[in-house]
Amino acid sequence: MDEDVGVLAGKSMTPSGHEKSTRLKRYLIAVAVAGLLLFGCYVAVATYIAATIPPDELLLYEVTEERAREGIVIPLDEEMFRNLPVLDAILRGEGHEDEGDPYMPGDIRLVGSVEYPEKIHRGTIDTYIFDSETGKQKYFEYEGRYYRVGTIYRD
Repeated sequence: MDEDVGVLAGKSMTPSGHEKSTRLKRYLIAVAVAGLLLFGCYVAVATYIAATIPPDELLLYEVTEERAREGIVIPLDEEMFRNLPVLDAILRGEGHEDEGDPYMPGDIRLVGSVEYPEKIHRGTIDTYIFDSETGKQKYFEYEGRYYRVGTIYRD
């Protein structure tokens, strides 16, 4: 028993500098591994979601003139078609359909739809759907007919 006291008396109970640096290195390695693992999981989930969720869509409905007069009517000309490529693609491109079911009262028919290449955000809504100053629905007039844009969000 006296030998144990001597051994304990000769050694300090606090860890040496070498032991502290070894513990710190192990702790830092564990934190780095955990961080890399979390980052890898984040990248994997984001890639999976991007690959499996279809893009948002913008739909174009023909509406009655009465319905269009409730909002802001914007005539479509060549300059507007350059600024609003979705409308150009649907009205003058491949997205055009002859018949489609109406969605809301005042709709005549679904004209067509296109996949929107990015997530629909506030700028998209301000461009195609609502006037940011008045809050009124935007309607577009082309060749004597009136149209409104709708959305399908895919989250």
